[in-house]
Amino acid sequence: MLDDLPLEIIECVARYLPQGDRIRLTYVSSRLRSKVLPIIYRNIYLNETPCAPSDADPLLGNNWSCLSIPRPHFQYADSKLKALTRSLERSSLLSSYVEVVYCTWHLDLGILRGFLAVLVRKAHNLREFRNFLHLELATDLKAVGSRLRSLDLPPPGILPQKLVSKSYLSLLGDLVRHSQLDSLTSLNIYLDPGIFCSNYAPGMRKLRLRKLGLSLRGDKYNCSCFKAPRLAYSNIFDPNYLEKLTILSWHEKQDIDIYEQYHLFELLDFKNLKELTLMSFFANDSFLQECIRSFGQLRRLKLDYMFGHSLGSNIIELLAQSPSQKTLHYLDLKFWELDPYLVTIEQGRRSRFEINEICKCESCKDVFRNIIRKKLFPSQSALNIQSIEDVTKRDIITKIISVDPIVPYARFVDTRPGMLFVEDPVLGNARTINKALGVAESSESAFTRSDIVRVYHAHVHSMKRTFDYFLQKFPSLKFLSVNDVPTMVCEGPGGQHYNMPVFNSAGYLSNQIYEVVDEESLFA
Repeated sequence: MLDDLPLEIIECVARYLPQGDRIRLTYVSSRLRSKVLPIIYRNIYLNETPCAPSDADPLLGNNWSCLSIPRPHFQYADSKLKALTRSLERSSLLSSYVEVVYCTWHLDLGILRGFLAVLVRKAHNLREFRNFLHLELATDLKAVGSRLRSLDLPPPGILPQKLVSKSYLSLLGDLVRHSQLDSLTSLNIYLDPGIFCSNYAPGMRKLRLRKLGLSLRGDKYNCSCFKAPRLAYSNIFDPNYLEKLTILSWHEKQDIDIYEQYHLFELLDFKNLKELTLMSFFANDSFLQECIRSFGQLRRLKLDYMFGHSLGSNIIELLAQSPSQKTLHYLDLKFWELDPYLVTIEQGRRSRFEINEICKCESCKDVFRNIIRKKLFPSQSALNIQSIEDVTKRDIITKIISVDPIVPYARFVDTRPGMLFVEDPVLGNARTINKALGVAESSESAFTRSDIVRVYHAHVHSMKRTFDYFLQKFPSLKFLSVNDVPTMVCEGPGGQHYNMPVFNSAGYLSNQIYEVVDEESLFA
């Protein structure tokens, strides 16, 4: 019966299947295999560490096929990438299915070039090969540059260079000339496009990009490399088309004003922007406020500032008063929480830990009674801070959220796979805490995997007022990540909205939902 379904129906069904289930379908019959394989190979995500799907919704990030890597060691990624290369080399049919490839930065260059060589020869439907740092890959892509919709212009080196050779700029100009500029929808560039395009791509028509990635780096260039005056962003990119803008700063010090150095205020002309991501920036509230005023159709906003800079309520209020208030579906930021962490540090002549029981539900009471007080602070003296070692041992929320996060990393939890950089972050945290406290794993007072998850759930409960604040301000939100806690917005009884953790959600019960009393609940 499945064999007889048309491809369009198979594709619709596949959207609602995790990657493992799609692969299992290929074993049902040869006819079904022939319909499912194009879906599996269409969008390939070359992960370097294991991918961890959301347990709240395994379909998040499901538009990619990831390498099946068992442990976070590069040799496993190398082995899987070699196997994928061999499969594509042996089958022109499989190669023809590949349309989009997304790289991660630490893949072995030699193996990756071998993989790309196969794609250049056999993947005749390849449209995008994105997110890489090596010039060699860009050079290899020149052979198919005329049919790609994406263009990555890599940096002159992995790290910012003290003096960049002029040949690097000439090479980038050559890459541009080998591209079909009228067909480009995506560009990643690692220097100011205004100064580059005026000197090495003069006379170029405005690019009608949908996605633009700018990396702001401190590479040093000889003044003689740039003789023509700089072009404004709106003279290079058509403001009517750009929808997604990602800006990543590589500057670790505030010795320059990157907003002025890279003319970022010019980007306010791109009024149709729907997605804005600022990463590793030193905060500038003035620029952010102008972005909020200028971009009235934002659906996705991600702000990741240096040193965990938190936004004040004035920024959130401005965003809530903008037209984007009705369109925002995805919000990721740091915010001054309305309630403290479960465990905080009270500063004074003698610093000590303070336990904050924010939520009074039975589950949280049990967490405080049997985990926080019994295992982490078994005595009053344990609350005293004698040295920095006490902080690293007992500041459990900072540890599981920021220092050794138990949540997989994903730039966007709904469209990118979550990636693990340690094998089992939850169990690893339990073992690390036990070792720091000098507790044997077999002891009744030892932290378990379940304890770590329950503390995390109690932390999410403590953010109730913060979550409710955002849900009231932005009624269209589907995903909200505040202070490194990613959540999806769900609907409960009576249309109530609440936040469900995207990861480690098993057993979680929301404290944002109230019992609905109506005729059905009373008499049904």
